[in-house]
Amino acid sequence: MRLYTAAQMRAADAAAIEAGVPSLVLMENAGREIAADLYRRWPGVRNVIVLCGRGNNGGDGYVAARHLREAGVGVRIIELDPSLEGAGTDVRAARASAQAHGIECVPLGSDSPESILTANVLVDALLGSGLSRPLGGRLAELVDIINAAGRTVLSADVPTGVDADRAHPPGPHLRATRTVQLAGPKVASALFPARESFGEITVVRIGIPSEILDYVSETDLVTCEDIRVHAPNPARDAHKYAVGTVLIVGGSRRYAGAVELAARGALRGGAGLVSTISEGKSPSGFPDIVRYPWNCAQTLASLTSAIEPVKAQVWVIGPGLDPDRAEEVPELLASGHVPTVLDAGSLVPGPALQDAVRRHGRCVMTPHAGEAGRLLGMSAADVTADPISAAEELANAYQALVVVKGASSVIAAPDGRRAVNTFGHPGMATGGTGDVLAGLIGAWQASAPDPFARCCAAVGLHGLAGEAAARSFGLGLSASDLAAFIPAARADIA
Repeated sequence: MRLYTAAQMRAADAAAIEAGVPSLVLMENAGREIAADLYRRWPGVRNVIVLCGRGNNGGDGYVAARHLREAGVGVRIIELDPSLEGAGTDVRAARASAQAHGIECVPLGSDSPESILTANVLVDALLGSGLSRPLGGRLAELVDIINAAGRTVLSADVPTGVDADRAHPPGPHLRATRTVQLAGPKVASALFPARESFGEITVVRIGIPSEILDYVSETDLVTCEDIRVHAPNPARDAHKYAVGTVLIVGGSRRYAGAVELAARGALRGGAGLVSTISEGKSPSGFPDIVRYPWNCAQTLASLTSAIEPVKAQVWVIGPGLDPDRAEEVPELLASGHVPTVLDAGSLVPGPALQDAVRRHGRCVMTPHAGEAGRLLGMSAADVTADPISAAEELANAYQALVVVKGASSVIAAPDGRRAVNTFGHPGMATGGTGDVLAGLIGAWQASAPDPFARCCAAVGLHGLAGEAAARSFGLGLSASDLAAFIPAARADIA
C-alpha cells in the first residue's frame, strides 16, 4: 500500500481523468463510499449533518448526503460558502443533485454552533487534502466547538485543519472519530502526531486505476503482508551458518546492556549465531550468545579481524558504543564489506564516516530523530516535522539504507524507495528498544535478496512485537520484554 502527498493525489486524479475516467464518476464513487462507510460503522444513525466546502472534498460531501438520504437517514448540509465561488462544475452538479433530493443546504453561521452538535454524526467534507495554511476565523471556531463537544465526526479523506503532507497540523484541526481516505492513504495519516487526528482509518477505492496510483508515489506503508512476504524463511534442513550469523560491536562499561539487548533482538529474529564484542560485562547474559572480550587497547578493526568470517556474516556496530571509540568506525567499515547496521554510538557526524559508509555500500543506518538531526545539521524537531524528507536526504547523502526511528519509523533507500511503519505502542518509548531493533535488522540482513524490503519487514515486526508485549505489560514494558515477543508477533501474522 502506497502513501500519497496532496500533490501526488492531484496528479493521480488528473491522470485518471486523462485516461478516460470522468471526474464526476470519481466524485460519485467517493461520496457513495463515504456514505456506505458511515452506515456500516453507525447502522442505527438517524440524524447526520454534512459540512461541505466549495472544493472537490465538498462535492464528495454533497454526494454522500444524497446517498444517505436515499438510505432513509435524516440529512442536512451546512455550507462553508453557499456561493460556491470558484467551485468546479462537478461540485455544482453534486450540490444540485442533493437539493433535488430535498436535502436542506444552509450557510455556516446561519444557525447557532450548538445546533450543529445535535447531529448523531458530523461528516467533515470541508477541506480534505486541500489545506495550505492554518485555519482561521469561523472555521477555526467551528473546529474548536466540535472538538470541545466531543462529537462523532467522520472526515472525508483528511480531517479539516490537517496538512495531508506533514506530521504536525499547522493549527486548529478536527479530531475525527473516523476518516475515510479516498483512493489511497495520505502521508499525514501515517505520521504522529497528525495520525491521531484521523481516528479510525479506512481506505476506499474511487475508480483511479491501480497503475496510476502505483506510478505517482514511491512511498509504501509497511503492512503485515510485507512482513510475511519478506521475512527470512529458512529451509527445514538449514544450519546456523546458513541461517545467518551476526556480530555486535559496542557496549561501553556504562551501557553494557545495549549490546545484550541487540543480541537478544538478533536471536529472537532467527539468527543462527550471535556474537558480541563489548567493553563492559553484560549485566545478565543469554547462554546462547558468544562473547569476545575487549581489551581497550585493541582497535575495533583488529578485534573483528580475529573472528572467523563465517561467524560474522553481518555486523551491528554501535549499541552502547563509547563515543570516544566512534572515530574508529570508518576504519572498521573499510576492513570488511559484509552487510552492516550502524546504530547509536557509531553515528557520530563527520566526513570520515560519510565517506566510509558510501565506500562500504552495504550499510543500514538507524538514527533516532536527534541523531538524524545531528547527521543532517538540523534540529530533532525539524526531523520529526518531516521524517520522510530527512530519511531520504540521509539515504542520498550516505548512499545507505536509513531507518529514522520514531512513533512512525521511516525507511529510505538511495534508489528512491521509501516506507513508513505505523506498527508499535507508546510503551516502546523506553531505553533499549532501538538496540533490539538494530539486532533484528542485522539478523534479517543476512543473505537478504532485497535489503530494503527486509529492512522494512524487520521494522514492522519490531513494532508488532511492541504491540504484543504491551498486551501483557502495557506502558510498563521493557526492551527485554519486546525482544522476547518477536517470535510470537511473527507467529501471529504467519
